[in-house]
Amino acid sequence: MRLEYKAGHWGLQTMDTGQKVVVRGKRRVFDGFFKIDEVTVSHRQFDGTMSPDQTFLIFERGDAVAVLIYNRDTAHAVLVEQFKMPTLDKSATGGWIVEVAAGMIKDGETPEQAVVREALEETGFQISEPEHIATFFSSPGGSTERIFLYYAVVTEADRASSGGGNRQEGEDIRNLEITPSELFERLRLKQIDDPKLVIAAYHLKDRLKVDPPKPQPLKPGTIRFRNRSTPGPVIGVKTGAILAVRGVDVWVNSENTDMMMDRVIGRTISANIRYGGAEKDEAGNVYEDTIADDLRKRLGRRGYVRLGTVIETVPGALRDKGVKRIMHVAGVQGAGPGMGVRADPAIVEMCVAKVLEAAERRSSGFRLISRRDRSILIPMIGCGDGGLAVEEAAVHIVSAVHAFMQQHPAPTLSEIYLLAYTKRDLVACEKEILALDGFEQIVE
Repeated sequence: MRLEYKAGHWGLQTMDTGQKVVVRGKRRVFDGFFKIDEVTVSHRQFDGTMSPDQTFLIFERGDAVAVLIYNRDTAHAVLVEQFKMPTLDKSATGGWIVEVAAGMIKDGETPEQAVVREALEETGFQISEPEHIATFFSSPGGSTERIFLYYAVVTEADRASSGGGNRQEGEDIRNLEITPSELFERLRLKQIDDPKLVIAAYHLKDRLKVDPPKPQPLKPGTIRFRNRSTPGPVIGVKTGAILAVRGVDVWVNSENTDMMMDRVIGRTISANIRYGGAEKDEAGNVYEDTIADDLRKRLGRRGYVRLGTVIETVPGALRDKGVKRIMHVAGVQGAGPGMGVRADPAIVEMCVAKVLEAAERRSSGFRLISRRDRSILIPMIGCGDGGLAVEEAAVHIVSAVHAFMQQHPAPTLSEIYLLAYTKRDLVACEKEILALDGFEQIVE
C-alpha cells in the first residue's frame, strides 16, 4: 500500500500485487545464546520499483513478555530493579534499570504462560488473567524480537514468594513497589529508561482515570506493638471500618478549620462518626444529630478555628461501642472557594501531638480511676479529601505518637491505636511502627 493524494484528500492505495520482498541469500554468522543472521534482500519501494539488493544483519533472540503489576491492596505498582550491562555507559543510573517484570518466552510456552511464570519468579506474585496491552517490536531496525506487554491486578493474597528472579540463571533482582503518583512523576521528568515501563505507565494512568481501584476494607481486628525493652504504653492498629471498632475510650475526628462535620451520607471518618453517634429510627434515619449538634454548641459564635484546635464532644449513640468522648481536631483547612481542603504533613503531626496531650491532660485530671480514658483511636489524618498519601501520613502520625510515649513513660493513655481501613493503610502503619527502635509485635 502507498499514500496518495486524490480528490482533495490523502488515502492509502494498494500497490501492485507482485512479489514485494525477494530474499537473495541468508546465512547465520553467529550461533550462540543469541543468533545473528546475514540476509540479502530486495523489496518493492513506494514508487512501485524494486530496490537494489541490500544486506542486513538480523539479531534473533526470540520473543519476550513483560507485565506491569498493580497491587490493589496497597495501591502500588510492582516493579523490579536489576543491573543491565548494555546500559552501563549510557544510563544515568550506572547500569541499574527500573523496569517491569519481563523475560523470554521459552520453547513450548504461550505468551500468557510465560508472563505468569516471569511475574512469579521476579516479583513473587501469582497473577491470573493478565490483560494484554500491546505487542510490539523492541528494535525493528535490527532485531526480530517481539514483546508481549501485559497488565495484571493483584492483592496481598496473591503474594506467593519474595521474588528476586531465577538465581540458577544468575538473576539478581530487587522488588520495588511505588505509588502511581511517583511513577507518573518519574514519567513526567523523563526518568524512565525502560520503554516497556513507559508504555505500561501510560496504560495505568488511563486505567486509574476511568476505573479507579475501590479500596477493600479489612476485617475488624487488632494488632498491638510494644517496646521490648521498656514496659511503656502500647501502640496498635485497629483494622476495618471505624464503626466496627469496640472498646476504645476516645475517638479522634479530623475536621476542617470550620469544624463542620461531613454529611451522614458521606464516606469519610467524620460522616461515619456523625452517623454512628446520632439517634436513629428503626429504618436508620437520623432524628437527633447528637455529635454535630454538640460540636456546634461548643464552637459557639466562632466560625473558624486555628489548625490544631481540639474540641471535645459527647459520643452520642457511640457509647454502645464503649466510646466515652469524641475529640475533634482541626487538621485540614480550605484551599479556597470550591477547591475543597488540603492537609500539610507537619500540621498532621502537630494535630496528633495536641490531641494526645489534651486527652492525657483531661484523663489524668479525673480523681476516679474508673472515669479515666485508657485508650484512644486516631484515624489517618490528612488522607482522603486532605490529599495526603497514607504512607506520608503514617510517617508523621507514628512520629507524633512515639514522641508522646517518650515524653510520658507511664501515661494514663496506655493504648494508642491507629485506624487502618485498607491493607494499604495497615502496611503503612506497620512499616512505621516497626521502624521505631525496639518495637515488636505483641503475639497474643
